[in-house]
Amino acid sequence: METTSDRGIALIFTGGYCHIEAVRDRLPHHPGIVIAADSGLKTAEALSVRPDIVMGDFDSYTDPLPEKIEVIRVPAEKDVTDTVLAADYAEAHGFRDLLIVGGTGGRLDHELSNLFLLAALRDRGLCAVLTDGDNTVRVLRDEGAAIPDEGGYFSLITAGTCFATIRGAKYPLERVKLDRAYPSFGVSNEVADGEAEVFVEGEAFLITSRR
Repeated sequence: METTSDRGIALIFTGGYCHIEAVRDRLPHHPGIVIAADSGLKTAEALSVRPDIVMGDFDSYTDPLPEKIEVIRVPAEKDVTDTVLAADYAEAHGFRDLLIVGGTGGRLDHELSNLFLLAALRDRGLCAVLTDGDNTVRVLRDEGAAIPDEGGYFSLITAGTCFATIRGAKYPLERVKLDRAYPSFGVSNEVADGEAEVFVEGEAFLITSRR
C-alpha cells in the first residue's frame, strides 16, 4: 500500500472476521500509528501487534485491557461505530492512509457500514483499504489500479453507475457500463497476463479475493 502522507499508514484493527496467517504478510512493517477498535484488540493480540491506542465502548472485548497503552473509552450509546471512531482519530492526527484489518463477516450491518466507510473516507481525500486476509477492498474513483497475479479473483462492484475498463484479464472490458441493474457483471475476474489493469470512470469497489 503506497502512502500519500509522510506520516505513514494508520493501521486500524477492528472486529469481525480475520484470517490471521493470510493477513500477516499484508501488514505494514512500520506503521505511523496502530489503533485497536474494541474487539479488534483480539486480532492485534493474535498477530502479536501492540497498539498505540485502544478505543471503543468495549462491549465486544471484555478481557482486562493491556497496561501502559492509552485507552479511549466511549459510551455504548453513540452515533458511530468504533471503527468510524478509530478512522476519525487517525484523520484528526494527520494520517491520510489507513489500513483497516478485519471488518467483515459476522454482523452484516457492520460489514456494510465498514465498506461504505471506505467511500466516505475517499470523499474526504483519504486513501483507505480494508482487508480480512482473504479479501481486500478499496474504492476507485475516476482512477486506475494495477492488480498483480496472486492466484485469486478480482471484482468491480458499483453502488451506482460507472464505466469500467479492464485489460490483461480473463474477461477484458473496454469502457463498459456497470450499474445496479446487473450487480454481478463485474464479479470474479482473473488476471491473465501477470498483471491486470483496471480503470474506473465514476466510483466502484475493487475487491481482490483469495481462492
